[in-house]
Amino acid sequence: MPETLDETFVRLRALDGKRVWVALLRSKDARGAPVYLSGTFRLFDRPSAGANPGTRIVDANGLSLVTFRGSDMLSVVDGNLRVALRPTFRIDVRDAPFPAPGEAAPLDFERTTRELVAELEAGFRSALILRPDPEPDASARAQRGIPPVEDGPLVDRSVRFAVGHASATLRPEGTEGVRLTCIGSSVRAGKQFADLFEPAAGPHYAFAPDDVVRLGADVRAFLSNRREGFRAYSASM
Repeated sequence: MPETLDETFVRLRALDGKRVWVALLRSKDARGAPVYLSGTFRLFDRPSAGANPGTRIVDANGLSLVTFRGSDMLSVVDGNLRVALRPTFRIDVRDAPFPAPGEAAPLDFERTTRELVAELEAGFRSALILRPDPEPDASARAQRGIPPVEDGPLVDRSVRFAVGHASATLRPEGTEGVRLTCIGSSVRAGKQFADLFEPAAGPHYAFAPDDVVRLGADVRAFLSNRREGFRAYSASM
């Protein structure tokens, strides 16, 4: 029998404050390799003073890996909490690691950007602006019958993410990795400035698991206006 709302809430309370593991599956046909992440479950979290409490799964820096909404469809499947954002995007949450995945395709620019889209959309939800979408048929726009913002890849094959006045752009660097460029706009002395930033550890990321994890953390931090791990490169009006 399906669990009642009360039983589902009991499971939510049981996860509160614990380390959890998540599997993000963003795919048109609900198939493919999920993106696996781990963080801390916060049932009643206040990300800023005075804000209404929300439910989030956060990384080691307190930044959202997954943000829940009241309209999200919650259920329990095989003992795991499942969050259905839409038919093409679901998130499974459990309090133990998922079984080790089988052999996956080698990392490349396309796979890296697809995984990053799932990670960032799960955390930022509709605040995330994306162009283009590496898998447009799995997007929220496609579910509403709205054409993609960009039809096909950009000329330089870049993928660009933005939240508010912060943007992060990924560009392929040959077949070995990607380069990250971050731009944040601000108003100083009544003038608008666009500041270029790059991660303190450098803007280059190899197609290796550890580097891809670092890339996701850096983009998430910059789009959350956490600039401690970045250095300003230039500023212009």
